[in-house]
Amino acid sequence: MGLFGTMFIGYSGLYSDSLATKVTADNITNLNTVGFKGSRTEFAERLVRYSEVFGKERGYGTNIKDIRTLFTQGGIQTTDIPTDLAIVGKGFFVVDDGKGNRFFTRDGQFFVNEVDEHYFSLQNALGMYLLGADPQATTADLASLKPNLIPKVMPAKATSKLSAQLVLDARKPINSETLIDKYDANNSPPLEEGKYDWVFDLYVYDSLGEMIPVKLYVDRGNTSNSYELLLALAEPAKDGRGAGKMQGAFLYGNLTFGGGGELTFASFAEVGLDGALTPLDLTTLEKPKINMNIGGNVQALTLDLGFRVNQDGTITREVEAIKMVASPFTMLGFVQDGYPSGVFDRIEVINEEGLIRAWYTNQKDIEVARLFLADFSGYEESLEKIGNGLFRARPGVTAYLFMPSSAERGRILSGALEGSNVDLAMEMVNLIMLQRSFQSNSRVITTADAMLEDFLRQR
Repeated sequence: MGLFGTMFIGYSGLYSDSLATKVTADNITNLNTVGFKGSRTEFAERLVRYSEVFGKERGYGTNIKDIRTLFTQGGIQTTDIPTDLAIVGKGFFVVDDGKGNRFFTRDGQFFVNEVDEHYFSLQNALGMYLLGADPQATTADLASLKPNLIPKVMPAKATSKLSAQLVLDARKPINSETLIDKYDANNSPPLEEGKYDWVFDLYVYDSLGEMIPVKLYVDRGNTSNSYELLLALAEPAKDGRGAGKMQGAFLYGNLTFGGGGELTFASFAEVGLDGALTPLDLTTLEKPKINMNIGGNVQALTLDLGFRVNQDGTITREVEAIKMVASPFTMLGFVQDGYPSGVFDRIEVINEEGLIRAWYTNQKDIEVARLFLADFSGYEESLEKIGNGLFRARPGVTAYLFMPSSAERGRILSGALEGSNVDLAMEMVNLIMLQRSFQSNSRVITTADAMLEDFLRQR
């Protein structure tokens, strides 16, 4: 090979060490880069065949066989920012540049950004959208993913179910006059105090999101084990049906109780403006359900008092069923499912299954999307780095999408970020070894040069 060949062997070492030093330097400089995956330089010997007859080979230096990206887990850093997301285990977030180009990243630094006049979305600092699927989805593919659109305004919801857990006083005397006969919308109030035993103050929301006070009047029936109920608006003038004696009154009921105060029978009727009663078929409805006309907008309302009527007319009582006992009138609980409109307030947390829930100023929340993570059969062969913490799938490679969870390949932590997977101590050791190798290869070249100079002098 000669002295010139020796110098080229030394050069191959210098060149390879220089490249390896660049890789190590890149790892060290990205020590604080979120989601960074460090690289490893892999050396390989270079051989040259010097005898075609016997097939012998000899070393001809070194070269870089591969610069491999290491996809080991990085450390988890808590940030307490809900839109900061860390992946524990396998998987990549899927992002879109807005032009239909999909990329993959472990960098979970996202924030809520405005898309248009109606929606926000989760984006990263590069303006790329974090992609997800519908909240109810359990499977997805790359083509079905879309930006996670968060409505700026949650529309109001009219109350459709009003639930109350009530205790009625069994000590009240019986009376023969019904609430229907006592009620008169031409008076103010329609039911004078003393003409009923008790009133429970409740409320519902109309379709515009306005809170509408309602009253549930209760009065002892004409037997010692019965009670009457009348559900009416606190302001009869809001009744969109028009004027009449029963304006504002919508539902009338009769309840019968057993010896232990448990409900044994129930009948309800829808109240007309003139006082006419239209019986409800509770064997079909199970619970009393009426159409309330509030300001001209009709909304269906179910009154849930903790029981349902079976097809044979018998009563099935629930834990919170209405009771009659010898104690004061009490409302143990009240829930209604309506709410006013609200403006987007925050994303409080994104759970391990990738479910994104947005909270609004009306103290309500909605599920806006579910994140899916992308996985590949072999990261090194399937992905290529393109910078900014992004990876791109190589041609012909298909991503496998899975719903994150503790039982799957990976899960998501909200309020945390995955740090760089670079081991600084190992990188410093590598740097020292590369430095010594570079010095040694330099010495090989200078030694060969000195020997060559001695040879030329003798000539």
